[in-house]
Amino acid sequence: MILLISASLVLCPFAVFPGGGDKAESAGKPADDEKSISVMLSEKKEIKKTEMREYLIGCVAAEMSPLCHSEALKAQAAASRSYAMYVTENGEKEISDDPGLHQGYISEKERKEKWKENYEKYEKKIGDAVDAVDGYEITFNGKTAMTVYHSVSAGRTQSAKNAWGEDYPYLRSVNSPGDVLSPERVSKHIFSSAEYVDILEKNGIPKSDDPKENVGKTTMNTDGYVSGVEINGISIPGYEFRNLFGLESTCFEIEYSGKEYIITCTGNGHGAGMSQYGADYMARQGSTWQEIITHYYSGAEIKKNE
Repeated sequence: MILLISASLVLCPFAVFPGGGDKAESAGKPADDEKSISVMLSEKKEIKKTEMREYLIGCVAAEMSPLCHSEALKAQAAASRSYAMYVTENGEKEISDDPGLHQGYISEKERKEKWKENYEKYEKKIGDAVDAVDGYEITFNGKTAMTVYHSVSAGRTQSAKNAWGEDYPYLRSVNSPGDVLSPERVSKHIFSSAEYVDILEKNGIPKSDDPKENVGKTTMNTDGYVSGVEINGISIPGYEFRNLFGLESTCFEIEYSGKEYIITCTGNGHGAGMSQYGADYMARQGSTWQEIITHYYSGAEIKKNE
């Protein structure tokens, strides 16, 4: 059972990430129309060469709600563009539309089906955001930055080193105060004793006769996320525990109520890079897309290609 605990203020809801296909018909648009990218359509298991502008519109549409502030949408478009360039510049021939692997993308046809009567309005809003950041790259030391992002942090983002064990100087932990307002910030997972122990045992973790011992001991990293869990003598990395139990983030607490195990999560996503909810909050407080980018990607530069 999963329970979502809502905050009192809702900014923009974030989208699901379906796969997509058809190329949009867009005339008279700037430089990104002249570029293309190969997209792996995960559901169809086929590769489609897509104009960069169409790809970015479909990516932003999959990753962020059109109800978000325009400056947040610009920040998302800029991050999505640089991330796509990073992927293709570092050994990948195509980028997947599976957000679990790379980042989401939905086709023009899917956007029409999703937005229905609001299609033209939302398409223009996102298209304008994409055009506003056309030709801009997010770099660090002259190289394209890996501009990862997530739905909402626990109130502070997580460094790449703590999230994945690999250090990226521009993916540091930063404050993201607006995230405390997100309805996705806190969630609870409730497992019966049998369900919880079954997951442990299936993954090589022995159970204790004392149910309280099965809670284990969590170790927090310097960013406030769980780096590891030790249960009955077996240590598990925080990200692995998150995957085993289908948790929203690695910021979690485990407790035993006397009959059930309750895991309370704070945040949604890996926690590294830009918080999408935090970006929308910053935009609504008057920040530009450039200020959002430089806040979440420490030391990164925004360069305009001539």
